[in-house]
Amino acid sequence: MEMNWTKSDYFTQLVFKDKRSHTALELFVDDIHTDKDRTVNKFLNHSGSEDFLWGLIRLLACDAPRVAGNSAYILGTIAENEAGCYRVLSITTGNKPESRNILPDLTRMLQGDDPESVMNAAGTMGTLAETVEGRQWLISEECLPLTIEYVANLLSNPNLWTGSNSALVLARISISEEGCFKVLQHPKCKEIVSKLIASLGMDEAGRGMNAAFAIGRICDLEEGRTSLLSLPESEKMISMLAKMLCCDDTGASKNACFALSCLATNFNGHSRILKNVHSDDVIRCLSELLSAEDTETGWFSAMTLHTLASHPRGCQRLREHPEVSQALEAANKKPDLGEDLKEEVSITLEILKRIAKPSVPIVTVTGRSSVEAMWERTSTKSGFAIKYQLFDGTKCFYQGPELQCSVNDLTPNTQYLIRLRVCTEIEESPFSEAVHITTDEDVPGPPENLRILGATVTQLKIGWEPPLETSGLLKGYYVYNGKHMVEHTYELSSIITGLATNSNYDIQVS
Repeated sequence: MEMNWTKSDYFTQLVFKDKRSHTALELFVDDIHTDKDRTVNKFLNHSGSEDFLWGLIRLLACDAPRVAGNSAYILGTIAENEAGCYRVLSITTGNKPESRNILPDLTRMLQGDDPESVMNAAGTMGTLAETVEGRQWLISEECLPLTIEYVANLLSNPNLWTGSNSALVLARISISEEGCFKVLQHPKCKEIVSKLIASLGMDEAGRGMNAAFAIGRICDLEEGRTSLLSLPESEKMISMLAKMLCCDDTGASKNACFALSCLATNFNGHSRILKNVHSDDVIRCLSELLSAEDTETGWFSAMTLHTLASHPRGCQRLREHPEVSQALEAANKKPDLGEDLKEEVSITLEILKRIAKPSVPIVTVTGRSSVEAMWERTSTKSGFAIKYQLFDGTKCFYQGPELQCSVNDLTPNTQYLIRLRVCTEIEESPFSEAVHITTDEDVPGPPENLRILGATVTQLKIGWEPPLETSGLLKGYYVYNGKHMVEHTYELSSIITGLATNSNYDIQVS
């Protein structure tokens, strides 16, 4: 189709302050609709393009909404071109008075009655804020608080594209930390973030997607997380982000994933996500998104799972969903997995890893009724505190965080099967292999039923029964006459000789 600029050089008419420039705008817009790239390149390569750009800037201030709207639309379209964006932004720092009026004029247009002009003004702001230089220009402007307020008011505009452009402006302002603080320090901050929350959802224009990104950026700051979670709408925000995460729109899902991961870095946010009615759906969707064709989406989901797993309760919840570890393992086996994604997957798998079977404890018998035990340290990345348990069968001798313990009050000359188990608040490891130990023998009890079996003038025959408690293998008996040992015998009787007649003796057997 033939372009208008091939018939006449209407670009030159843009410098005039009368209807000639208005007509030139209409032709310019018509050509953009026909072939945007050719038209923009034709304009930028024109020898008078610098003057024409100033003409477009001046037309932003026109009282006629259509004229100002067309000018905003053309400037936004030119700024979509890399060279064009540089040219437009160079004007924002120019020395002419019109340079200082660009954002005020665009902001004024946001309050206009012409829907198309309003949409164009918001769209141009969003395009200019795409680059670092553009964002810095926008953030440094004195009228920014008013711009933020007017843009936020348009989030609920009946025209979804106007709402989407407005959400995009806030999203791009919030890319920089300084921009986030500008939003958070705005006198109407609560109203603004409430309107962002109300904009969440799935729509063809991308309003919800842009709002989710802005919320994610605000949540990336501790002050922002605290502010958002204190709002009455905070639970609705989490629910809407959960629904967006599970939708078919890749952009909306990715930005919702980003916002949820930023929320989860705060303990309160982490807890609120896990308590939300949609939390199981969130975990399931994150597992599925690991295998998304878009690697950035996979990385976002892995990062969010990592963030959730980094808190003990999150680790517990993810372990309750076997599909999480299965999806992480499957992703980890992919040969073409990106380095960043692989790192997130590997770290999360390590956190979710259950406690392994501990090594055999070293147990030393220290007496008839005591042993000393020691063992190797076990580590876990789940965040839960480690405790060690020492068992004989089902009886637990010790539970605590130390790597050694003394066990007392054991039965002498008794065999024990000592095993170690490691536990946290949410799990227990398998038992270690058993260590077989036997406590030392104790002194046996006294012989029973000591009695005289026979007597002569100089001899006594005594007898006795074995002690009730032997505590090991008996190694014989000692027979005493007073303090004098008479005999060591293995028998249950003894004959004591060399006694005097009619005398008393203190006979003992031990």
